[in-house]
Amino acid sequence: MPKNSTEFSFFLEALETFENLLHAETQAIAAKHLETIEQIIERKDENLKALLEAKERIGIDPRSISEADALVDQVLDLQEKNVESFRRLFEKQFKLNQGKEISEKPIDRKLRKAYLSSDKDRLPELEG
Repeated sequence: MPKNSTEFSFFLEALETFENLLHAETQAIAAKHLETIEQIIERKDENLKALLEAKERIGIDPRSISEADALVDQVLDLQEKNVESFRRLFEKQFKLNQGKEISEKPIDRKLRKAYLSSDKDRLPELEG
């Protein structure tokens, strides 16, 4: 099947949509917006079904075409990164819920470091 067939074009479109959903998921994870993450996961599941159906219809290994191969690699890399980011977010949220970790805002961390560090750690560039 030629790479300019309608079936292959649909496959690439579904793959690009999946990639866009992964980018949106990356942002939602970074923003720690669990409701949005959940919505994106649902959309990813729907898109994945369409993607797998499109793959079956093209009848060839999409990795045999360089354009699709590169995009598949990007999608797999993004998915792996999102899984790791979500795992870290989940672990941190779990620890917070269990009271094992206190949520500290960046400004609080800076203030703590500025005011509670030892004298030799503060302003070392001013020492003569």
